[in-house]
Amino acid sequence: MSYSDTLLCIFGLFVVSYIPRILPFALLGNRELPRGFRLWLQYVPTAVFGALIFTSIFGTGVDGFRFSWENKELLASIIVLPVAAATRSLPYSIISGLLAYGAAQYMLG
Repeated sequence: MSYSDTLLCIFGLFVVSYIPRILPFALLGNRELPRGFRLWLQYVPTAVFGALIFTSIFGTGVDGFRFSWENKELLASIIVLPVAAATRSLPYSIISGLLAYGAAQYMLG
């Protein structure tokens, strides 16, 4: 692949990646969204985060889900849930998750 082909590929990836990010702001940036739609959008980050961490905690499902006391990620998430619910603070949730995972790693080896 030549240098110009590489640059063209990078530019194409840039366009394909950033148009979906910029287009909603360009079209809806100065409009007032309906209340129901705004409420629905509040749940999107939580749903995306849940989908991202599900396989880390429970496994992929191909080899079966990992529900056991040896699952360090599951044990750490059990500690993080009440901390996150009580504090609603991302830094406290991250710190408690790291500490819980470290403790599980230390105790379970």
